[in-house]
Amino acid sequence: MTKGWPATLVVAVVGLALATPVAAQATHKDTKIGFSFKPPKDFTAIAIDPTEHITVAKYQSEQADQSGDGNGGLYNRDFLVKFYPAKQDKTFAQSDGEDEDKPPLTGDPSKDEHAAGPTRPTASAMVESLRDGKFAKFDGKEKTVKLAGTTATELTFTASDSPISYYALVLEQDDGVFVMQGSSLSQRFDKACADFSAAAKSFKRIERADLSAHVADLKSMDEQSRFLQQQIDKLPPGWSYLKTRRYVFLYDADKSFVEELAARIEAMRDQYEKDYPPTKPIDAISIVRVCANEAEYHGYGGPYGSGGYWYDVARELVVYDEQPRETTLAIVNHEAFHQYIYYFYGELAPHPWYNEGTGDVYAGAKLSKSNKIQAFGDPPGGVRRQEFIKEAARLLGEGKRGSEGAAAPPKLLMHFHHLEYYGSAGYDIGVCYAEGWSLNHFLRLGRLEPKWQKILPDYLRALLAARDQVAKDVMDKAIAKAEKKEAGSSAKLPKDIKDWYGKLDEGDVQDIAYDATFKDWTDSDWAAFQAAWLKYVEKL
Repeated sequence: MTKGWPATLVVAVVGLALATPVAAQATHKDTKIGFSFKPPKDFTAIAIDPTEHITVAKYQSEQADQSGDGNGGLYNRDFLVKFYPAKQDKTFAQSDGEDEDKPPLTGDPSKDEHAAGPTRPTASAMVESLRDGKFAKFDGKEKTVKLAGTTATELTFTASDSPISYYALVLEQDDGVFVMQGSSLSQRFDKACADFSAAAKSFKRIERADLSAHVADLKSMDEQSRFLQQQIDKLPPGWSYLKTRRYVFLYDADKSFVEELAARIEAMRDQYEKDYPPTKPIDAISIVRVCANEAEYHGYGGPYGSGGYWYDVARELVVYDEQPRETTLAIVNHEAFHQYIYYFYGELAPHPWYNEGTGDVYAGAKLSKSNKIQAFGDPPGGVRRQEFIKEAARLLGEGKRGSEGAAAPPKLLMHFHHLEYYGSAGYDIGVCYAEGWSLNHFLRLGRLEPKWQKILPDYLRALLAARDQVAKDVMDKAIAKAEKKEAGSSAKLPKDIKDWYGKLDEGDVQDIAYDATFKDWTDSDWAAFQAAWLKYVEKL
């Protein structure tokens, strides 16, 4: 996930008009909750994370500010609208007993993201909470304004740990509390605050749309179709969608480029299925979210220092339109492998050397104009996997350590968990990524001894077997604990080990898989493997 690494198409159309798709300075209208406002000038609509169930509108400045109190850093101002319902909406009612603190990712229209929480929110409680510093340090500036037929409270704050200041307006309505908030660099806050206040004071209540027919349609869909449609429904102004055979693209980018991405990812999916034939059809339709640029990507939630990521909780791969576009195409090849392997393994991630390294091999796929894979080389776009590993492998061969820039011995790297792969073991993250790429390149394309040929298939079998072993152990312990507490109480617990997959420690599964794969390897075996790999890297 490092920066840059790090089918037949259906015509794209705009999603359900719950928020009217208009230009950035035009009025934002939400006909589901029933409100409108005019965003600050030169602000762009930002997509909202599918796991978010309070934020209902999000905008970000098109240009980033730079200020001395930001240590020369850049900061995009933002403006958000949050809605805390006062009672359950009967149209999108949340079922009894549902955990209201968890995001609604079931695709069930009866579990709406705007359903009320267990405690009725009030404006006074919200203002008091903000004053207490949960939002940021209250600077004492507060006033009452008339808005939407009642009074609202404006407040400003300053962060205690960064050069950022905040604006908030709290408005109570019969159906819930609205909180409008903006943030900017403190040095630019006076002008920004005036813009935030103008946007907040433009807030109006409008008539809600009759969505009963749409709700009925959602209820008639299968879980997956319902979930995908709900994400299309949430698209902000300016965003569109595109459906292909195995993907749904949600995008705020050039349509022709998204179509190119779509054709590429479908071709790569064929390759994944060829290399990893599923034992049963993988019918999951995956989401690919394409942001317009890096600023929008980070505004959405993309990690700094990354060019894309696979977000399993929201079932989506997120990238942005980066130049050169070969970099974005390579990122898609890499992250789409994570997406595929997540479902192939049954929502279980392999060791990083296997997962990230294989993703990087696919990132280096050389495709023809008709999207036929011709070769696998170094990932494009300045990723420099080949350059990194050549130097790091040379240093390892000379007996250097990780602190001196050397690669980790393969025996060590292939046991690394996520944090170790990301640097906690003393080896540079970029070197670990490059080594993972080169090991998979060697194991897939190099001349291998019979024992080395077994590594990849043996590891795959061992990982799946390890998961079942750990799941059974967890299940047996839970049953024993329940019986010890109260005889007969374990009858309520599931007896299928698949129901326990979500309660496993991923590291435990990976450790067992590693031990099973290399159980009969001696130090001499590892030395021979490392020597052959070093020679392969030297000739890359």
